[in-house]
Amino acid sequence: MQELFISCKMFGMFCRVLVLFLCFLVACGRAPNPPNNTLRISFAIFPTTFDPRKSGDFISATAICLIYEGLTRCLPDGSAEPALAKRIEISSDGTVYTFHLRKSVWSDGEPVTARDFERTWKEILDPKTPSLCAYLFYPIKNAEAAFRQEMPLSEVGIRAIDDWTLEVVLERPTPYFLSLTSFPTFLPISERGDMIQNGPFLIDRIEPQSLIILKKNPTFWNFANIEIDQIQINIIPSEPTAFEMFERGELDWLGGLLSPICFEALASSHIQNKVQYFPMSASTFFTFNTSEGLFSNKNIRRAFSLAIDRREIADEILPTRQILATRCIPPALCGGKDRELFPPYNPALAREYLKKGLEELGQTELDPLSLSFRAGPSDRLIAQVIQRKWKDVLGVDVELEQMDFKTHKDTLHRRQYQVALANWVAQYHDPMNILERFKDSDNAKNYPGWENPEFASLIKAAQSANNDQQRNLLMEKAEELLAEEIPLLPLFHWSNPSLCHPRLRNIHTTPSGGVLFERSYVIDSNKLQKSL
Repeated sequence: MQELFISCKMFGMFCRVLVLFLCFLVACGRAPNPPNNTLRISFAIFPTTFDPRKSGDFISATAICLIYEGLTRCLPDGSAEPALAKRIEISSDGTVYTFHLRKSVWSDGEPVTARDFERTWKEILDPKTPSLCAYLFYPIKNAEAAFRQEMPLSEVGIRAIDDWTLEVVLERPTPYFLSLTSFPTFLPISERGDMIQNGPFLIDRIEPQSLIILKKNPTFWNFANIEIDQIQINIIPSEPTAFEMFERGELDWLGGLLSPICFEALASSHIQNKVQYFPMSASTFFTFNTSEGLFSNKNIRRAFSLAIDRREIADEILPTRQILATRCIPPALCGGKDRELFPPYNPALAREYLKKGLEELGQTELDPLSLSFRAGPSDRLIAQVIQRKWKDVLGVDVELEQMDFKTHKDTLHRRQYQVALANWVAQYHDPMNILERFKDSDNAKNYPGWENPEFASLIKAAQSANNDQQRNLLMEKAEELLAEEIPLLPLFHWSNPSLCHPRLRNIHTTPSGGVLFERSYVIDSNKLQKSL
């Protein structure tokens, strides 16, 4: 274990030396002039899909929102503004939404109609469609029953009254429904294929796993207000490489989930005054597979949770202003409010719960465990520290299993793991987005496979609540139960760092970490030199 701790320190020293070396290279080299009116960004991985119906990860969602337009678009404060819907009528009881569409066309010149929305949304609710986010449509009348094949899709409350009018009937008033309609899964698909788009940009060129070039869409309804002519997206898995490119002036923006900044670079004085931090409705956590085996026992989960020093991870391992998690819901979703729902690191109590849990399972000792995590220096270092802690406190041998992004995601969805390091990003600006994932064990984003009748009852009651006060109280009780049962342990909530080149202006982010690139613009290199 001492060797492992030394290796963590050596890894940190290596990153510091690497950052200093990269800074030396930047100082010695002259950054090339960027192409005029082209935004240059990077993704850590290639998008898994460009199809809104199949979207389920942050990077794919970012690309999809650049090439498709929906009824509404997300604003920096998490609310939504009309997009293809030029006018929205809401019934007095809050259950019927009527969207009046503006005239717009697909990239092949065919009109975008209300029928495109009806067809796409019902396809997502068809179990034959491999959608990870069908549950987001459950506020719509009969949507959940149709997805479970208990009712025909024709009975779902989605109806194109005519080409330019879409009527949506909800099961009950849903305060966040308009925010939902700006999420990628709610964007329409042309019946002629997903390479026909209707967003601010079009796919111009793709080099698989390497490069994506987007060009301004000449048929976009709001063409005149899109100032960027082209977006060049480099696929750069290596955080130090992306940082070097930014320092050389080859990238205009770096940060967030799109292209994380190496945390060792963030600690260097060279860039500390350039980094901007913004709170985000996202968390990193440990998830226990509760569907079978060791972690089906609550006392075992308690033991492993109490054996984790979350303060050490948030303050020392990740010195990047992350927020120590003491509740399940990211405070950014709750007006910044925090709650003390998880007890602190307690080795003695952890060993007591372990003994009790093993007795309940009829075991006398722990077998070696497998801890799954996705590739990346920060996740790897967290996994190594936890491996050491669980060995020191609980005496368990932990095998680390590093996976690429896609494999790790599939492993979580299929629950083919024992314990895993994972994260979530809220898809809409409401605590219900996190809580509703645990109402049913068959939800793909319910990574622990945990289900509790009392919890499900609280969520259903909150969804049917008559006022915000009652709804918030029920959600708080559900969160308390989730923390008590510990199917997962949040480590920290995100405060996302970003770096922005001086030539990139009017850049905005959303509480869910989305970057509104379509609203930004770049300054000509020669003009920038004069202004500086």
